[in-house]
Order: sequence, then C-alpha cells, then structure tokens
Amino acid sequence: MQANGRFTTAIHICIFMQIKGDEKLISSQVLADSVKTNPVVIRRIVARLRDNDIIGSVAGAKGGFFLKRPASQISLWDIYQAVRETDLFYKPKKINPECVVSMNLSELVDGVYSEAELAMKSALAPVKVSDLSARLNKITDLKKSDFC
Repeated sequence: MQANGRFTTAIHICIFMQIKGDEKLISSQVLADSVKTNPVVIRRIVARLRDNDIIGSVAGAKGGFFLKRPASQISLWDIYQAVRETDLFYKPKKINPECVVSMNLSELVDGVYSEAELAMKSALAPVKVSDLSARLNKITDLKKSDFC
C-alpha cells in the first residue's frame, strides 16, 4: 500500500473509532470490514498509530483497539507523521561525482522541500479527527445505528 493510501486508511480508522467510541474496543476485523481491506493491513497501520500514542490496544481474544487521546487532540498532521515511512520528497542517496546536477541537487531543492512540508503541516495540523467526524455527521445526518 502506498504512503498516501496508508495515510487515508489511518484517517478512516481514527474517524471510525471516534464515532464508534462507545464500543470500548474495536477489532482489526471490524476495522478491515469498514475499510474493505485485510486485517493484516489494518494491524500494520494501527501499530504505527499505537507507536505514536494515537491508538491504544488490549491484547487477547476480547481485545481490540481504541483511541488513546480524544479525537479533538489528534490532528491529520499527527496521523501523517505516524504512518509516513520516508521523507515527503525522495532524494537519491547516491551522488554522481561526474555530474554537476547530481552534485548540487540537494542544495538546489532542500529549501523548496522544507517549505513544501511546512505548507503541508500548516494545512493538516489544524484539522482534528473530531472536526472530520462532525463534518461527516453534518453531511450524512448519520445515526450510530446507521453506521457501518
């Protein structure tokens, strides 16, 4: 699964858990059914969210996952940071010492890359999981009994 797919799935998981919050623990199978993917994919994403104190877990047959923090304290930037595996922009590790572009490319683009990531952060950080849940409720007039 691509990085953007993991990010979108992680957002889905957090919104789902916030809406289903009265059900204390949610299994990876329930999350997988909601996302329409394999529970193994969900467990990998949840592991990253858990490592970043966004989701908590209880082991065992009756175990499952829960939001570790209130949804109002989880931003899209938090989720992005948790599930990203590499830098936003790829920079080759090998430099061709015979190529003037290769030798200087990092100096040329590092500042632009930093600005782009800061712009992304400024767009994602203010948006909370609770904001998206509220928006979902507004656009769908969702009742918990209707929820998947």
